[in-house]
Amino acid sequence: MFNEYIIQFELLEWFKTVFDQFFIVLDFVNDFVRTIQSVLDYIFERLPYNALNRMIIYMIMIFFVSLIVLLPTILISKLYLSYKKTKYNQLHIKYSQLVIGFLIGSKEKDEVADIDKLNTSRFHRNVMIDVLVDIDKAENKEVSDKIRNLYIDLELNKESIRKLNMLSWNKKIFGIRELSHMRVKSENQKIISYQQKSNDILRIEAQMGLIKLLPFVPFAFLDSQEKVFTVWEQINVFDLIRKNRIEIPEFHLWLNHWNDSVVMFSLDMIRILKQKEAVSKVLELINHDNDFVKGKVIKTLVDLESYEAIAKLKEVYHLEELPNQLNILRSIGQLRMETELNFLEDKLKSDEFKIRMESCKSILKLGETGQNRLNALTIDADEQLKGIINHVLDPRI
Repeated sequence: MFNEYIIQFELLEWFKTVFDQFFIVLDFVNDFVRTIQSVLDYIFERLPYNALNRMIIYMIMIFFVSLIVLLPTILISKLYLSYKKTKYNQLHIKYSQLVIGFLIGSKEKDEVADIDKLNTSRFHRNVMIDVLVDIDKAENKEVSDKIRNLYIDLELNKESIRKLNMLSWNKKIFGIRELSHMRVKSENQKIISYQQKSNDILRIEAQMGLIKLLPFVPFAFLDSQEKVFTVWEQINVFDLIRKNRIEIPEFHLWLNHWNDSVVMFSLDMIRILKQKEAVSKVLELINHDNDFVKGKVIKTLVDLESYEAIAKLKEVYHLEELPNQLNILRSIGQLRMETELNFLEDKLKSDEFKIRMESCKSILKLGETGQNRLNALTIDADEQLKGIINHVLDPRI
């Protein structure tokens, strides 16, 4: 009973102290406002009555008060960020030592997990996640499995899932990166849904994450790709293929996709990865409605050195627009097909300067046979064609 009275007395004293401090602050604010008002009255008494003067004075005072408020705020913010960075570095070192000790066997899992702050502080949990990801950079399956198990045992996956469900897109990105790195597949459907978001960065991260989370079908995200698959996204996907040991699929599977950007990406992958078995499927797209796709088709067939495709390209030559006609002529020269010399020579009769120029270049690529033929053509050629041939044969070019 006596102890209860003491506690009540201490609480009353504490409340009295808080109220006293509150009234002190209130008095200070009141005095400050009165001082400002006195300064304004003093200034206005000595200035001629003018609305512009009053507005200028009020603006100066507002600026002065804002400066008084902002400077401490900025200073406190800088100090807080500096403190947070220092604390982060200290915790990163501490947790790194604990995790490394666990990996080499000098510490048990319970010693790493028995950290009260990991259960109560979100900041500590995020530092631990960063530590696990940083240590897992080495490509060692045994180490990766241990780190992933530790990540799950410490329930850090809940923190990553929380980020994934936040409104902020940059937090979602951190969640995707952490879950995909630790191969946690429980949120795959949510990550798949982010492919259709308008935010380009979030969409790219979702694609990158799915490639890691779906190792057996890493490019399954292409099936549901509704938005334009931008060049930037394609570069990121290719970079991930290049840097990671990802099973490369047969990209001809997406050549009939309704999204033309996916088709063009698949054609680029077929060409770069030299998937020559896809030639027949690529050839089926030669009559595609999109001229950009047809341009990719021609380039892909040439880079795959598909000689049998040339006959088909010649058939559609007169149906194509100028850019694709030039690509077809360029492809014949690139493949150095002497059997097509007559076809190239026939195109020199065209009135289009670019066609005549590309035909001459392709003829020259046929080696000595082509060079001799160009020299012979100069005898009866018109002035424009003579100029083109002389230009092409110039050894300085």
